[in-house]
Amino acid sequence: MSTGEWDAIVIGSGLGGVSAAAILAHCGQKVLVCEQSEGIGGLAHAFSRDGRTFDSAIRVLAEGEMVQGLLDWLGVQDECELTVIDHLYRADFPDMSVFAPTGLEEFMEAHIRLFPQEEEGIRAFFRLRRQMFLETAQAPMRVTDPSALGQIAELLPTLMKYRTSTLADVMNEYLRDPRLKAMCSALWPYMGAPPSQLSFFAYAQFIGVLIDGPSYCKGSFQKLVDAFVVAVERGGGTVLTGTAVEKILLQDGRAAGVRTADGEVFTAPVVISNADARQTFEELVGTEELPARFVKRLGRMKPSMSACVVYAATDQDLLAENPAHETFKYNHWDHEDTWQDVLGGRPGGMSLSVMTMLDPELGRPGEHLLIGTAVAPYQRPDGVPWHEQKDRFADALLGEFESVFPGLRKNLTFLQAGTPQTIERFTRNHQGATYGWALTPNQIGGKRLAHQSPLPGLFLSGHWTEEGPASFRVILSGMNTAREVLGHLGTGIEVPTFKPDDVPQLAL
Repeated sequence: MSTGEWDAIVIGSGLGGVSAAAILAHCGQKVLVCEQSEGIGGLAHAFSRDGRTFDSAIRVLAEGEMVQGLLDWLGVQDECELTVIDHLYRADFPDMSVFAPTGLEEFMEAHIRLFPQEEEGIRAFFRLRRQMFLETAQAPMRVTDPSALGQIAELLPTLMKYRTSTLADVMNEYLRDPRLKAMCSALWPYMGAPPSQLSFFAYAQFIGVLIDGPSYCKGSFQKLVDAFVVAVERGGGTVLTGTAVEKILLQDGRAAGVRTADGEVFTAPVVISNADARQTFEELVGTEELPARFVKRLGRMKPSMSACVVYAATDQDLLAENPAHETFKYNHWDHEDTWQDVLGGRPGGMSLSVMTMLDPELGRPGEHLLIGTAVAPYQRPDGVPWHEQKDRFADALLGEFESVFPGLRKNLTFLQAGTPQTIERFTRNHQGATYGWALTPNQIGGKRLAHQSPLPGLFLSGHWTEEGPASFRVILSGMNTAREVLGHLGTGIEVPTFKPDDVPQLAL
Protein backbone atom coordinates (compact mmCIF):
# COMPACT_ATOMS: atom_id res chain seq x y z
CA MET A 1 0.00 0.00 0.00
CA SER A 2 1.29 3.47 -0.81
CA THR A 3 2.07 6.00 1.86
CA GLY A 4 -0.77 8.43 2.52
CA GLU A 5 -2.17 11.06 4.81
CA TRP A 6 -4.43 9.99 7.67
CA ASP A 7 -6.42 11.74 10.38
CA ALA A 8 -5.38 9.16 12.98
CA ILE A 9 -3.09 6.13 13.11
CA VAL A 10 -3.72 3.38 15.68
CA ILE A 11 -0.88 1.10 16.74
CA GLY A 12 -2.23 -2.31 17.73
CA SER A 13 -5.60 -3.94 17.09
CA GLY A 14 -6.45 -5.02 20.64
CA LEU A 15 -9.97 -4.15 21.77
CA GLY A 16 -8.87 -0.75 23.10
CA GLY A 17 -7.29 0.23 19.80
CA VAL A 18 -9.79 -1.23 17.37
CA SER A 19 -12.80 0.18 19.26
CA ALA A 20 -11.24 3.66 19.23
CA ALA A 21 -10.51 3.28 15.52
CA ALA A 22 -14.10 2.18 14.81
CA ILE A 23 -15.57 5.19 16.61
CA LEU A 24 -13.24 7.64 14.85
CA ALA A 25 -13.98 6.13 11.44
CA HIS A 26 -17.71 6.25 12.14
CA CYS A 27 -17.28 9.95 12.95
CA GLY A 28 -15.75 10.64 9.56
CA GLN A 29 -12.05 10.42 10.38
CA LYS A 30 -9.65 8.66 8.02
CA VAL A 31 -8.11 5.95 10.22
CA LEU A 32 -5.24 3.54 9.73
CA VAL A 33 -4.69 0.60 12.11
CA CYS A 34 -1.23 -1.03 12.12
CA GLU A 35 -1.09 -4.51 13.66
CA GLN A 36 2.30 -6.22 14.02
CA SER A 37 0.82 -9.73 14.05
CA GLU A 38 -0.85 -11.54 11.17
CA GLY A 39 -3.98 -11.88 13.31
CA ILE A 40 -6.02 -9.01 14.73
CA GLY A 41 -7.37 -8.58 18.25
CA GLY A 42 -4.42 -8.86 20.63
CA LEU A 43 -5.57 -10.75 23.72
CA ALA A 44 -9.04 -10.99 22.11
CA HIS A 45 -7.66 -12.84 19.09
CA ALA A 46 -9.04 -16.36 18.58
CA PHE A 47 -7.25 -19.21 16.86
CA SER A 48 -8.36 -22.45 15.21
CA ARG A 49 -6.86 -25.93 15.38
CA ASP A 50 -8.32 -28.77 13.31
CA GLY A 51 -11.88 -27.49 13.37
CA ARG A 52 -11.73 -26.18 16.94
CA THR A 53 -11.88 -22.48 17.83
CA PHE A 54 -10.28 -21.16 21.01
CA ASP A 55 -10.38 -17.69 22.57
CA SER A 56 -6.78 -16.89 23.40
CA ALA A 57 -7.50 -15.04 26.66
CA ILE A 58 -10.96 -13.50 27.03
CA ARG A 59 -13.82 -15.68 28.25
CA VAL A 60 -16.45 -13.23 29.53
CA LEU A 61 -17.52 -9.68 28.79
CA ALA A 62 -19.01 -7.36 31.40
CA GLU A 63 -21.51 -4.60 30.55
CA GLY A 64 -22.75 -6.44 27.46
CA GLU A 65 -25.65 -4.01 27.17
CA MET A 66 -23.32 -1.03 26.79
CA VAL A 67 -21.15 -2.86 24.26
CA GLN A 68 -24.30 -3.82 22.34
CA GLY A 69 -25.29 -0.15 22.33
CA LEU A 70 -21.91 0.76 20.85
CA LEU A 71 -22.25 -1.91 18.16
CA ASP A 72 -25.75 -0.67 17.31
CA TRP A 73 -24.48 2.92 17.02
CA LEU A 74 -21.66 1.77 14.74
CA GLY A 75 -24.15 -0.14 12.59
CA VAL A 76 -22.40 -3.49 13.03
CA GLN A 77 -24.85 -5.15 15.42
CA ASP A 78 -25.32 -8.07 13.02
CA GLU A 79 -21.62 -8.89 12.94
CA CYS A 80 -21.54 -10.60 16.34
CA GLU A 81 -24.00 -12.02 18.87
CA LEU A 82 -23.64 -11.44 22.60
CA THR A 83 -25.35 -13.96 24.87
CA VAL A 84 -25.80 -13.49 28.63
CA ILE A 85 -24.32 -16.10 30.98
CA ASP A 86 -26.75 -16.93 33.81
CA HIS A 87 -24.09 -17.34 36.52
CA LEU A 88 -20.70 -15.97 37.49
CA TYR A 89 -18.53 -18.90 38.54
CA ARG A 90 -18.02 -21.83 40.88
CA ALA A 91 -15.17 -21.79 43.38
CA ASP A 92 -13.89 -25.02 44.92
CA PHE A 93 -11.97 -24.86 48.20
CA PRO A 94 -10.47 -27.76 50.23
CA ASP A 95 -13.75 -28.81 51.88
CA MET A 96 -16.41 -26.42 50.56
CA SER A 97 -17.65 -24.94 47.29
CA VAL A 98 -19.72 -21.95 46.29
CA PHE A 99 -21.74 -21.51 43.11
CA ALA A 100 -21.98 -17.77 42.43
CA PRO A 101 -25.16 -16.76 40.60
CA THR A 102 -25.77 -13.44 38.89
CA GLY A 103 -27.78 -10.74 40.65
CA LEU A 104 -26.59 -9.01 43.79
CA GLU A 105 -29.22 -10.50 46.12
CA GLU A 106 -28.72 -14.00 44.74
CA PHE A 107 -24.94 -13.63 44.96
CA MET A 108 -25.12 -12.55 48.61
CA GLU A 109 -27.58 -15.34 49.49
CA ALA A 110 -25.21 -17.96 48.06
CA HIS A 111 -22.60 -16.87 50.61
CA ILE A 112 -25.09 -16.36 53.45
CA ARG A 113 -26.29 -19.96 53.11
CA LEU A 114 -22.74 -21.13 53.83
CA PHE A 115 -22.04 -18.58 56.58
CA PRO A 116 -25.44 -17.63 58.08
CA GLN A 117 -23.84 -16.24 61.23
CA GLU A 118 -22.18 -13.53 59.11
CA GLU A 119 -25.24 -12.38 57.16
CA GLU A 120 -25.03 -8.82 58.47
CA GLY A 121 -21.35 -8.49 57.56
CA ILE A 122 -21.87 -10.06 54.12
CA ARG A 123 -24.67 -7.64 53.27
CA ALA A 124 -22.73 -4.66 54.62
CA PHE A 125 -19.60 -5.64 52.64
CA PHE A 126 -21.41 -6.04 49.34
CA ARG A 127 -23.49 -2.91 49.91
CA LEU A 128 -20.21 -1.06 50.44
CA ARG A 129 -18.84 -2.62 47.25
CA ARG A 130 -21.93 -1.39 45.37
CA GLN A 131 -21.69 2.09 46.89
CA MET A 132 -18.01 2.24 45.92
CA PHE A 133 -18.95 1.31 42.37
CA LEU A 134 -21.71 3.93 42.18
CA GLU A 135 -19.60 6.71 43.65
CA THR A 136 -16.77 5.89 41.25
CA ALA A 137 -19.20 6.39 38.37
CA GLN A 138 -19.80 9.94 39.65
CA ALA A 139 -16.15 10.81 40.15
CA PRO A 140 -13.73 12.45 37.71
CA MET A 141 -10.90 10.18 36.60
CA ARG A 142 -8.35 12.82 37.60
CA VAL A 143 -8.47 15.76 40.01
CA THR A 144 -6.31 18.62 38.74
CA ASP A 145 -7.48 21.22 41.26
CA PRO A 146 -6.41 20.31 44.84
CA SER A 147 -8.96 22.75 46.23
CA ALA A 148 -11.72 20.50 44.87
CA LEU A 149 -10.71 17.54 47.06
CA GLY A 150 -12.79 18.72 50.00
CA GLN A 151 -15.94 18.94 47.91
CA ILE A 152 -15.28 15.52 46.37
CA ALA A 153 -14.73 13.98 49.81
CA GLU A 154 -18.10 15.35 50.93
CA LEU A 155 -19.96 14.10 47.86
CA LEU A 156 -18.15 10.76 47.53
CA PRO A 157 -17.19 9.70 51.08
CA THR A 158 -16.97 5.94 50.43
CA LEU A 159 -14.70 6.36 47.44
CA MET A 160 -12.42 8.77 49.25
CA LYS A 161 -12.21 6.57 52.35
CA TYR A 162 -11.40 3.32 50.56
CA ARG A 163 -9.65 4.47 47.38
CA THR A 164 -6.23 3.40 48.69
CA SER A 165 -7.41 0.22 50.47
CA THR A 166 -6.71 -3.32 49.41
CA LEU A 167 -9.48 -5.88 49.14
CA ALA A 168 -8.08 -7.61 52.23
CA ASP A 169 -8.24 -4.35 54.21
CA VAL A 170 -11.96 -3.96 53.55
CA MET A 171 -12.85 -7.62 54.09
CA ASN A 172 -11.08 -7.52 57.46
CA GLU A 173 -13.32 -4.62 58.43
CA TYR A 174 -16.60 -6.40 57.64
CA LEU A 175 -16.01 -10.17 57.69
CA ARG A 176 -14.68 -12.49 60.42
CA ASP A 177 -14.38 -16.08 59.15
CA PRO A 178 -11.18 -16.52 57.08
CA ARG A 179 -12.99 -19.03 54.86
CA LEU A 180 -15.71 -16.49 54.10
CA LYS A 181 -13.08 -13.91 53.19
CA ALA A 182 -11.49 -16.45 50.85
CA MET A 183 -14.83 -17.13 49.16
CA CYS A 184 -15.76 -13.47 48.82
CA SER A 185 -12.48 -12.83 47.01
CA ALA A 186 -12.44 -15.96 44.87
CA LEU A 187 -12.42 -13.88 41.69
CA TRP A 188 -8.96 -12.39 42.32
CA PRO A 189 -7.16 -14.42 39.60
CA TYR A 190 -9.22 -12.45 37.08
CA MET A 191 -7.23 -9.41 38.26
CA GLY A 192 -3.86 -11.05 38.74
CA ALA A 193 -3.17 -10.09 42.36
CA PRO A 194 -4.14 -11.64 45.73
CA PRO A 195 -6.49 -9.75 48.10
CA SER A 196 -3.57 -8.46 50.17
CA GLN A 197 -2.29 -6.57 47.09
CA LEU A 198 -5.42 -6.07 45.01
CA SER A 199 -7.01 -2.63 44.97
CA PHE A 200 -10.51 -2.67 46.50
CA PHE A 201 -11.34 0.06 43.98
CA ALA A 202 -10.47 -2.33 41.14
CA TYR A 203 -12.37 -5.21 42.72
CA ALA A 204 -15.48 -3.09 43.27
CA GLN A 205 -15.43 -1.92 39.66
CA PHE A 206 -14.86 -5.35 38.20
CA ILE A 207 -17.31 -7.47 40.17
CA GLY A 208 -19.80 -4.59 40.14
CA VAL A 209 -20.37 -4.92 36.40
CA LEU A 210 -20.06 -8.72 36.29
CA ILE A 211 -22.64 -9.37 38.96
CA ASP A 212 -25.52 -8.26 36.74
CA GLY A 213 -24.66 -10.98 34.25
CA PRO A 214 -21.53 -11.46 32.11
CA SER A 215 -21.82 -12.07 28.38
CA TYR A 216 -20.10 -14.30 25.86
CA CYS A 217 -19.63 -13.58 22.15
CA LYS A 218 -20.93 -16.46 20.04
CA GLY A 219 -18.23 -17.85 17.79
CA SER A 220 -15.44 -16.44 20.02
CA PHE A 221 -14.48 -12.88 20.90
CA GLN A 222 -12.76 -12.65 17.53
CA LYS A 223 -16.26 -11.89 16.21
CA LEU A 224 -16.38 -8.78 18.39
CA VAL A 225 -12.97 -7.66 17.12
CA ASP A 226 -14.08 -8.33 13.56
CA ALA A 227 -17.22 -6.23 14.09
CA PHE A 228 -15.09 -3.24 15.04
CA VAL A 229 -12.90 -3.84 11.98
CA VAL A 230 -16.00 -3.81 9.77
CA ALA A 231 -16.92 -0.43 11.28
CA VAL A 232 -13.41 0.88 10.55
CA GLU A 233 -13.56 -0.24 6.93
CA ARG A 234 -17.11 0.98 6.36
CA GLY A 235 -15.95 4.38 7.58
CA GLY A 236 -13.20 4.43 4.98
CA GLY A 237 -10.41 3.25 7.26
CA THR A 238 -7.82 0.54 6.73
CA VAL A 239 -6.47 -2.23 8.95
CA LEU A 240 -3.01 -3.54 8.06
CA THR A 241 -1.77 -6.81 9.58
CA GLY A 242 1.86 -7.91 9.62
CA THR A 243 2.76 -4.23 9.89
CA ALA A 244 4.95 -3.57 12.90
CA VAL A 245 5.50 0.07 13.83
CA GLU A 246 9.17 0.80 14.41
CA LYS A 247 8.96 4.48 15.31
CA ILE A 248 6.40 7.12 16.24
CA LEU A 249 7.40 10.19 14.29
CA LEU A 250 7.50 13.61 15.92
CA GLN A 251 7.57 17.10 14.48
CA ASP A 252 8.22 20.06 16.77
CA GLY A 253 7.48 17.83 19.77
CA ARG A 254 4.12 16.65 18.41
CA ALA A 255 3.01 13.31 16.98
CA ALA A 256 3.27 13.38 13.20
CA GLY A 257 2.89 9.75 12.09
CA VAL A 258 4.68 6.40 12.17
CA ARG A 259 7.43 4.51 10.39
CA THR A 260 6.99 0.77 10.00
CA ALA A 261 9.65 -1.94 10.25
CA ASP A 262 9.49 -2.14 6.45
CA GLY A 263 10.40 1.53 6.17
CA GLU A 264 7.00 2.86 5.12
CA VAL A 265 6.01 6.24 6.53
CA PHE A 266 2.40 7.16 7.28
CA THR A 267 1.60 10.66 8.49
CA ALA A 268 -1.20 11.87 10.75
CA PRO A 269 -1.73 14.60 13.37
CA VAL A 270 -2.88 11.92 15.83
CA VAL A 271 -1.28 8.61 16.81
CA ILE A 272 -3.04 6.27 19.24
CA SER A 273 -0.90 3.55 20.80
CA ASN A 274 -2.71 0.48 22.02
CA ALA A 275 0.67 -1.19 22.35
CA ASP A 276 2.56 -1.95 25.54
CA ALA A 277 3.20 1.34 27.36
CA ARG A 278 6.90 0.72 27.95
CA GLN A 279 7.44 -0.23 24.32
CA THR A 280 5.50 2.87 23.24
CA PHE A 281 7.61 5.34 25.20
CA GLU A 282 10.98 3.62 25.45
CA GLU A 283 11.24 2.21 21.93
CA LEU A 284 8.70 3.82 19.61
CA VAL A 285 9.14 7.36 20.98
CA GLY A 286 12.41 7.37 22.94
CA THR A 287 12.68 8.61 26.51
CA GLU A 288 14.84 11.52 25.41
CA GLU A 289 11.71 13.04 23.83
CA LEU A 290 9.73 12.87 27.08
CA PRO A 291 9.64 14.97 30.26
CA ALA A 292 12.03 13.56 32.86
CA ARG A 293 9.28 13.44 35.48
CA PHE A 294 7.12 11.26 33.23
CA VAL A 295 10.02 8.92 32.45
CA LYS A 296 10.73 8.54 36.15
CA ARG A 297 7.07 7.77 36.85
CA LEU A 298 7.00 5.20 34.06
CA GLY A 299 10.05 3.50 35.53
CA ARG A 300 8.34 3.17 38.92
CA MET A 301 5.24 1.43 37.56
CA LYS A 302 5.09 -2.34 37.92
CA PRO A 303 3.58 -4.70 35.35
CA SER A 304 1.00 -7.26 36.36
CA MET A 305 1.59 -10.96 36.56
CA SER A 306 1.35 -13.08 33.44
CA ALA A 307 -0.30 -16.48 32.98
CA CYS A 308 0.06 -20.01 31.75
CA VAL A 309 -2.85 -21.11 29.56
CA VAL A 310 -3.93 -24.58 28.49
CA TYR A 311 -6.20 -25.16 25.49
CA ALA A 312 -7.71 -28.63 25.39
CA ALA A 313 -10.44 -30.74 23.81
CA THR A 314 -12.08 -33.88 25.16
CA ASP A 315 -14.73 -36.36 24.08
CA GLN A 316 -15.76 -36.77 27.74
CA ASP A 317 -19.34 -35.76 28.59
CA LEU A 318 -18.42 -32.84 30.83
CA LEU A 319 -21.96 -31.52 31.08
CA ALA A 320 -22.93 -34.63 33.03
CA GLU A 321 -21.05 -33.08 35.97
CA ASN A 322 -23.25 -29.93 35.87
CA PRO A 323 -20.29 -27.58 35.66
CA ALA A 324 -20.18 -23.80 35.79
CA HIS A 325 -18.93 -21.91 32.75
CA GLU A 326 -15.81 -21.20 34.82
CA THR A 327 -14.56 -23.04 37.90
CA PHE A 328 -11.86 -21.67 40.21
CA LYS A 329 -9.85 -24.25 42.14
CA TYR A 330 -8.05 -23.52 45.42
CA ASN A 331 -5.88 -25.97 47.32
CA HIS A 332 -5.63 -23.58 50.27
CA TRP A 333 -8.08 -21.45 52.20
CA ASP A 334 -5.45 -18.76 52.60
CA HIS A 335 -4.92 -16.90 49.32
CA GLU A 336 -1.43 -16.00 50.50
CA ASP A 337 -0.57 -19.70 50.35
CA THR A 338 -1.98 -19.83 46.83
CA TRP A 339 0.13 -16.79 45.94
CA GLN A 340 3.22 -18.64 47.10
CA ASP A 341 2.29 -21.46 44.72
CA VAL A 342 2.08 -18.88 41.92
CA LEU A 343 5.45 -17.36 42.78
CA GLY A 344 6.93 -20.85 43.02
CA GLY A 345 5.91 -21.70 39.45
CA ARG A 346 3.20 -24.15 40.56
CA PRO A 347 -0.47 -24.09 39.46
CA GLY A 348 -2.29 -21.48 41.54
CA GLY A 349 -4.82 -18.74 41.00
CA MET A 350 -6.30 -21.15 38.49
CA SER A 351 -9.57 -21.61 36.65
CA LEU A 352 -11.03 -23.89 33.99
CA SER A 353 -13.69 -22.85 31.48
CA VAL A 354 -15.90 -25.18 29.44
CA MET A 355 -16.28 -23.06 26.33
CA THR A 356 -18.64 -25.41 24.47
CA MET A 357 -21.10 -25.24 27.36
CA LEU A 358 -22.21 -21.87 25.93
CA ASP A 359 -21.24 -22.36 22.30
CA PRO A 360 -21.12 -26.00 21.12
CA GLU A 361 -20.16 -24.94 17.60
CA LEU A 362 -16.69 -23.93 18.80
CA GLY A 363 -15.64 -27.59 18.85
CA ARG A 364 -15.96 -30.69 16.77
CA PRO A 365 -19.14 -32.80 17.08
CA GLY A 366 -19.03 -34.82 20.28
CA GLU A 367 -16.23 -32.75 21.81
CA HIS A 368 -15.96 -30.14 24.54
CA LEU A 369 -13.34 -27.40 24.51
CA LEU A 370 -11.59 -26.35 27.70
CA ILE A 371 -9.38 -23.40 28.58
CA GLY A 372 -7.38 -23.59 31.79
CA THR A 373 -5.57 -20.54 33.16
CA ALA A 374 -3.17 -20.06 36.04
CA VAL A 375 -1.61 -16.77 37.16
CA ALA A 376 2.15 -17.10 36.62
CA PRO A 377 5.37 -15.08 36.97
CA TYR A 378 7.30 -14.12 33.85
CA GLN A 379 10.31 -16.10 35.03
CA ARG A 380 10.27 -19.27 37.09
CA PRO A 381 12.09 -19.00 40.44
CA ASP A 382 14.08 -22.16 39.69
CA GLY A 383 15.54 -20.57 36.58
CA VAL A 384 14.18 -23.29 34.29
CA PRO A 385 12.76 -21.74 31.10
CA TRP A 386 8.99 -21.95 30.86
CA HIS A 387 9.09 -23.68 27.47
CA GLU A 388 10.89 -26.61 29.09
CA GLN A 389 8.21 -26.90 31.77
CA LYS A 390 5.03 -26.01 29.90
CA ASP A 391 3.92 -29.60 29.16
CA ARG A 392 4.47 -30.68 32.75
CA PHE A 393 2.70 -27.56 34.02
CA ALA A 394 -0.24 -28.13 31.65
CA ASP A 395 -0.62 -31.72 32.88
CA ALA A 396 -0.49 -30.56 36.52
CA LEU A 397 -3.04 -27.81 35.88
CA LEU A 398 -5.54 -30.16 34.25
CA GLY A 399 -4.86 -32.71 36.98
CA GLU A 400 -6.07 -30.19 39.56
CA PHE A 401 -9.50 -30.21 37.91
CA GLU A 402 -9.96 -33.97 37.94
CA SER A 403 -11.83 -33.37 41.19
CA VAL A 404 -14.44 -31.63 39.00
CA PHE A 405 -14.13 -33.89 35.94
CA PRO A 406 -12.82 -37.33 36.99
CA GLY A 407 -10.54 -38.89 34.39
CA LEU A 408 -10.17 -35.61 32.51
CA ARG A 409 -6.60 -36.17 31.27
CA LYS A 410 -7.33 -39.67 29.96
CA ASN A 411 -9.97 -38.41 27.56
CA LEU A 412 -8.16 -35.52 25.86
CA THR A 413 -8.27 -35.29 22.07
CA PHE A 414 -6.23 -32.08 21.81
CA LEU A 415 -3.80 -30.16 24.01
CA GLN A 416 -1.79 -26.98 23.51
CA ALA A 417 -0.16 -24.83 26.16
CA GLY A 418 1.06 -21.24 26.32
CA THR A 419 3.41 -19.55 28.78
CA PRO A 420 4.19 -15.96 29.79
CA GLN A 421 6.80 -15.89 27.02
CA THR A 422 4.13 -16.96 24.52
CA ILE A 423 1.95 -14.06 25.61
CA GLU A 424 4.89 -11.65 25.37
CA ARG A 425 5.75 -12.88 21.89
CA PHE A 426 2.25 -12.53 20.47
CA THR A 427 1.19 -9.32 22.25
CA ARG A 428 4.56 -7.66 22.96
CA ASN A 429 3.25 -6.88 26.43
CA HIS A 430 6.18 -6.24 28.76
CA GLN A 431 6.97 -9.51 30.59
CA GLY A 432 3.75 -11.01 29.23
CA ALA A 433 1.68 -8.80 31.55
CA THR A 434 -1.94 -9.82 31.03
CA TYR A 435 -3.48 -6.93 32.98
CA GLY A 436 -1.21 -4.03 32.02
CA TRP A 437 0.04 -2.50 35.26
CA ALA A 438 -0.49 -4.52 38.45
CA LEU A 439 -3.85 -3.66 40.02
CA THR A 440 -2.47 -2.36 43.30
CA PRO A 441 -3.96 0.72 45.04
CA ASN A 442 -1.14 2.96 43.79
CA GLN A 443 -1.65 1.90 40.16
CA ILE A 444 -5.40 2.16 39.67
CA GLY A 445 -7.76 4.70 38.12
CA GLY A 446 -6.10 8.07 37.66
CA LYS A 447 -2.81 6.61 38.92
CA ARG A 448 -2.50 4.66 35.67
CA LEU A 449 -1.60 6.46 32.46
CA ALA A 450 -3.88 9.12 30.97
CA HIS A 451 -5.11 8.84 27.38
CA GLN A 452 -3.33 12.04 26.41
CA SER A 453 0.41 11.47 26.63
CA PRO A 454 2.92 14.24 27.44
CA LEU A 455 3.39 14.68 23.68
CA PRO A 456 0.57 16.54 21.87
CA GLY A 457 -1.20 14.30 19.40
CA LEU A 458 0.02 11.04 20.97
CA PHE A 459 -2.74 9.17 22.80
CA LEU A 460 -2.96 5.84 24.61
CA SER A 461 -5.69 3.22 24.82
CA GLY A 462 -5.90 -0.23 26.37
CA HIS A 463 -5.25 -1.76 29.76
CA TRP A 464 -2.28 0.48 30.56
CA THR A 465 -4.66 3.44 30.82
CA GLU A 466 -6.98 4.70 33.53
CA GLU A 467 -9.86 2.30 32.85
CA GLY A 468 -7.67 -0.73 33.59
CA PRO A 469 -7.86 -4.31 32.28
CA ALA A 470 -10.63 -6.75 31.28
CA SER A 471 -12.54 -6.84 28.02
CA PHE A 472 -15.17 -4.20 28.77
CA ARG A 473 -12.71 -1.87 30.50
CA VAL A 474 -10.40 -1.79 27.48
CA ILE A 475 -13.35 -1.13 25.15
CA LEU A 476 -14.30 1.71 27.50
CA SER A 477 -10.74 2.98 27.19
CA GLY A 478 -11.19 2.96 23.41
CA MET A 479 -14.41 4.97 23.74
CA ASN A 480 -12.77 7.54 25.98
CA THR A 481 -9.66 7.78 23.82
CA ALA A 482 -11.82 8.40 20.76
CA ARG A 483 -13.71 11.16 22.60
CA GLU A 484 -10.46 12.88 23.53
CA VAL A 485 -9.10 12.58 19.99
CA LEU A 486 -12.28 14.04 18.49
CA GLY A 487 -11.94 16.95 20.89
CA HIS A 488 -8.25 17.35 20.06
CA LEU A 489 -9.08 17.46 16.34
CA GLY A 490 -11.77 20.06 16.98
CA THR A 491 -14.54 18.06 15.32
CA GLY A 492 -17.26 19.10 17.75
CA ILE A 493 -18.64 15.53 17.54
CA GLU A 494 -20.14 14.05 20.72
CA VAL A 495 -19.95 10.29 21.26
CA PRO A 496 -22.80 8.80 23.37
CA THR A 497 -22.04 7.16 26.72
CA PHE A 498 -23.96 3.99 25.74
CA LYS A 499 -25.09 3.65 29.35
CA PRO A 500 -28.52 2.08 29.93
CA ASP A 501 -31.21 4.60 30.78
CA ASP A 502 -31.81 2.92 34.13
CA VAL A 503 -28.29 3.22 35.58
CA PRO A 504 -28.85 3.52 39.33
CA GLN A 505 -28.36 6.94 40.79
CA LEU A 506 -25.93 7.47 43.64
CA ALA A 507 -27.40 5.89 46.76
CA LEU A 508 -28.12 8.18 49.66
